[in-house]
Amino acid sequence: MKDNRLFYTKPASIWEEALPLGNGKLGMMVFGNIEEERVQFNEESIWSGWETNNNDDPATLEHLDEMRNLIFEGKYTEADALCEKYLVCRNKNRDRGAAYGSHQTAGDLYITVPNVSEKGYKRELFLDEGRAEVNFEGIKRDYFISYNYNTAVIKVTGDVENAKIRFERENACITYNENEITVVGYLPLKFAVYIRYEIKDGALYIYVTSATDYKTNDDPEKVCDETLKKAMAAGYEELLRDTKEYFGEMLGRASIVFPESGSKADIPTNERIANPENDIGLVELYFNFGRYLLLGSSRGKLPANLQGLWNKDYNAPWGCDYHININIQMNYWFAEAVNCPELIEPFFDLIKMIAEKGQATAKNAYNCPGWVAHYTTTPWGYTSLGAHPVFGAFATAGAWCLRHVKERWLHSEDVEILKEFYPIIKGSSEFFCEYLVKDPRNGYLVTVPSGSPENSFKSPTDGSRASMCAGPTMDISIVRELFEFNIDACNILDIDKDFADKLKEKVAQLPPIRIGKHGQIMEWSEDFDEWEPGHRHISHLYGLHPANQITKSTPELFAAARKTIERRLENGGGHTGWSRAWIINFFARLADGNAAYENIVALLKKSTLPNMFDNHPPFQIDGNFGGTAGIIEMLMQSHDGYIDLLPALPDAWKEGEFNGFIARGGFKVSAKWKDGKVIDCEIVGKDGKQGTVQINGQTIDFTGNFNYKE
Repeated sequence: MKDNRLFYTKPASIWEEALPLGNGKLGMMVFGNIEEERVQFNEESIWSGWETNNNDDPATLEHLDEMRNLIFEGKYTEADALCEKYLVCRNKNRDRGAAYGSHQTAGDLYITVPNVSEKGYKRELFLDEGRAEVNFEGIKRDYFISYNYNTAVIKVTGDVENAKIRFERENACITYNENEITVVGYLPLKFAVYIRYEIKDGALYIYVTSATDYKTNDDPEKVCDETLKKAMAAGYEELLRDTKEYFGEMLGRASIVFPESGSKADIPTNERIANPENDIGLVELYFNFGRYLLLGSSRGKLPANLQGLWNKDYNAPWGCDYHININIQMNYWFAEAVNCPELIEPFFDLIKMIAEKGQATAKNAYNCPGWVAHYTTTPWGYTSLGAHPVFGAFATAGAWCLRHVKERWLHSEDVEILKEFYPIIKGSSEFFCEYLVKDPRNGYLVTVPSGSPENSFKSPTDGSRASMCAGPTMDISIVRELFEFNIDACNILDIDKDFADKLKEKVAQLPPIRIGKHGQIMEWSEDFDEWEPGHRHISHLYGLHPANQITKSTPELFAAARKTIERRLENGGGHTGWSRAWIINFFARLADGNAAYENIVALLKKSTLPNMFDNHPPFQIDGNFGGTAGIIEMLMQSHDGYIDLLPALPDAWKEGEFNGFIARGGFKVSAKWKDGKVIDCEIVGKDGKQGTVQINGQTIDFTGNFNYKE
């Protein structure tokens, strides 16, 4: 029995206990209340902001040299003060730019069925069917969202003749007609929610859809009307079949199975989360839930945001936006490995948009060619600096996004992805070729002014808090990776040889990753003391994960990376869900399965809400996705030139199997293990494709397919 079900014996008393359903475009949260059910809805593009090109502050460029000189002179306190004035967006007195806005809830549907009893109550979410159920005496409710028909469906079976339906949504016109509710509003983007319902054969059928005019000339009301007509003409059974097949096929592409799977499936999920020790099946459930969430939030026009697409607010935490200084990247860490590349397409579309919009920011803020994007963006491609440099001056964020284009190439070896994105890759490289300047203190090319995302150090002159510096480790790691990827693309496509040679010269002048006085990877270009030694960001380990600049083949850096994590944890690090998830991946790369598993248990116990959503706090979905990626990294890695089976297997996972993982090189990998050793393995590669696998301490070269059985 697989662990594919979330199970509860009580209704949700708060939103964080409700069950999420999604089809990549629409979302709903099922509370499962007794007399009056509440179902909260979302549509991916209901966003209160609008497009603007007026957030770059010309004062940034005017004072750029002055900021750089202060940093080079070691006057970090003065540099910070100047950067707080000028290394910011035009609307610096706001949290973000004036038109930034927020993702918003679509509203709440309430279904009242009188005279019911809570006896025998059960609330379930079936992940591989994309379906939820609520059952209690005399009533059964079914919920799902069809991808192909873009319609949410609720079926209520029981005494429904006196059922009542209402919808609540602020700042919208809500109209009740016979068997229909229409909701229309403007943010100024126009949105619509249409609900149609009917009683047939003793059951109440409710159909819901939503649309906006985001990036389209189509009227959302017309779109909703046509969508529901098609869905209702197809009928309930067809929509249910479509949903089950869709989720079953997508989630069936990869799997993890432990012998203990399902043994605790009849224990309510919230109780399992509170006691994750010795519940190996819960790890399988978490892996399945992570994939389910990405499938449910990234199959439309927009990528998964900070909450996927499940958001109850009108002004959400951080706007429920797209943080590109780790959060959106973490959302997609595992998508290639579980053979779901389609789910990354909305992210690729966002990259194309910020590359276009970021050309103006590159010129306005830095007088550089190419394009740049900073720590956060919106559905309209916001690329400007943020409201404060400690988080908002992260100029390598857009380049980090391009790592996912690199991963697509590495996993598929499809030259078309390089052709499609080459102008964008080159545009980012062109920016950094110009933005990098020589540090007069050591001769290295560095990004300046810059900082290590959201962290600060003690100024060596007066001990005050400072954040702006020259060439923080994460920046240099990203720029090195970008340039080397660009060089590889030039070689593969046989183009731009002169530009590739220029990049090689730049790479040779970048500072190396260095080890500090505590034996740790240095976070900044100088061995500063951290202001907050337990900071949630561990950006200077980018080279360990997600990149491959720190591996077993660099033993001194490998040991320093471990020391870095230990120092963070000793000082209270890992206190947010996504940070803990990153630590799981770090320990997996360090081949320490027991430490990785300890952090999985901590993620479940300390940073997982009752409905299995990740808790930042508040809810932030990247921890779910990062944790899922970490589980995969423990079982298979392929970042260092070969396929490594069970590289970080913990003692607790004595027996199990995984199927359908995709390794770099395009290999499809499945394996079974017992007592810590692989006993059966199949690797499927393209004809003539050469590969290397490390298995039970042996390194074996193969061509095409590979089979192993002990």
